[in-house]
Amino acid sequence: MIDAAEAGAGTSAATFAWVNSNNKTPVEYADLNLLGLQAHERAARAADHGGDRWFHQIGTVQIAQTDDEMLAIERKVEKLIANGYEAQLLTPDKVRESEPALSLDRLAGGALYPKEGWIDVQTMCMTLIGRAIEAGTTFAPYETVTDIQATRVTTITKDGSTRHHDGDVVILAAGNGSKRILAAGGMDFPTLDPAVHGVQAGTENTGIGIISTTGPINSGIRHLVRASGIAMRPARNGGITFADHPTGGKWDLGDPRIWTVPALLLERARELYPVLKDTATENVSLGIRVLPEDGLTIADWVTENKSIYAVATHSGVTLSAHLAGAVAEEVLTGNRHQSLNTFSLSRFATT
Repeated sequence: MIDAAEAGAGTSAATFAWVNSNNKTPVEYADLNLLGLQAHERAARAADHGGDRWFHQIGTVQIAQTDDEMLAIERKVEKLIANGYEAQLLTPDKVRESEPALSLDRLAGGALYPKEGWIDVQTMCMTLIGRAIEAGTTFAPYETVTDIQATRVTTITKDGSTRHHDGDVVILAAGNGSKRILAAGGMDFPTLDPAVHGVQAGTENTGIGIISTTGPINSGIRHLVRASGIAMRPARNGGITFADHPTGGKWDLGDPRIWTVPALLLERARELYPVLKDTATENVSLGIRVLPEDGLTIADWVTENKSIYAVATHSGVTLSAHLAGAVAEEVLTGNRHQSLNTFSLSRFATT
């Protein structure tokens, strides 16, 4: 295992880590995310018998403050239930019962998605790496991949030394580094280049991720909570982590106005939970999402001789547990999981 830093230090360090298949399209992508959620559930049940826990399956409460918002939630819940996804509508009283610390003058109702939750990504990554090392894996952190030729991977270390790693198969799961790494080996890969993908003509920068965390506080938040302009959840430090993708995507990383987002979102959180009035943001993480050109997952062999396999996806936290098993099975046995059929590289082929 080779990593340019410590595992989980890239985009994974700036993720809201919401495990869900909530309102995702097309149906094949929604189904893939549901398999990811279910795989995390199975791992969590195993953890109940003496393992390490990182999936906090506390459910999501979505809040509607206007009649129009409630109507949209009703339509979504009806669709999700029809597709077999667990969801239920909440009256205003049931919302307040679910979240007693919530304080709103105007509340139209909401919905509960009981199977959803969040991942403590740091604990997950370090625990799984520890297990891999115990099973015989060699972990080479702080080595940047500079080239792939066949199954030889060339890296440069922090002291400038060049190293070569040889194997039978290369599995590339390098996020936004995948395009650069494969280009060094003369291969194209259909993910958006974060160096050139930014805000254009006032549109949202879908690649920007900005996640903020407060210091420890008795917030009273019981679920992952979503409302217009804000999403929040408990944090591993005893505070809350909050984000809002459309708000965070208004500016590029180099625009100083992006640093106004954490304060704006904290004010929105305080409007919902007055107990947060005296808390402060202690950590802000910025990242670039991994985005295939069509926004959907890629999981496939890159080379015809099946020497290099690549995975790239948004929703990586949700999908990680399922993709781990499905990709391992395909690489080891040649059997491709049917859930991956839609997500091959062949869909990017042109005439």
